Amino acid sequence: MIQFIGDLFPYTSLTPEGGYYTWVVNDTGVASVKGTVVHASSNVDRGVSLVPIDDPDPCGVVYDSGVPQGGIMRVVISGIAEVLYSTPVNRGTFARVPIGSDPSATPGQAIAEPLPSPPFATDKHFLEVGHPVQTIASPGLALTVLHFN
Repeated sequence: MIQFIGDLFPYTSLTPEGGYYTWVVNDTGVASVKGTVVHASSNVDRGVSLVPIDDPDPCGVVYDSGVPQGGIMRVVISGIAEVLYSTPVNRGTFARVPIGSDPSATPGQAIAEPLPSPPFATDKHFLEVGHPVQTIASPGLALTVLHFN
């Protein structure tokens, strides 16, 4: 069944973790790093670049490490993915793109925190990457149900 889907839709398929991926061009400026959060590139057709701090348009998470700039790589766009966090993570929290005032703000890396409350809930809603379903004690990769707004 998965092979049929792969033949029918050659640009999409499933990861073992349960994420749907698509093939894109690495326009991050460096070799790809698994788990980094990306958005649509403004420079390259079918490309993605690291999502900047304070940017409300994440659209995927890099699946492959080591793909050079300009190479073709997989990006998970829905489902479950290992997301790279610059903070420790507790499952059941909120994952988002960092803002400038975050002490560990790193472009392309997510922040995990308790669910936001008004009035900042609306602003953070548009930075959302998803909801972690795995706890990690230090920064690194954690399984996350992706949810982009």
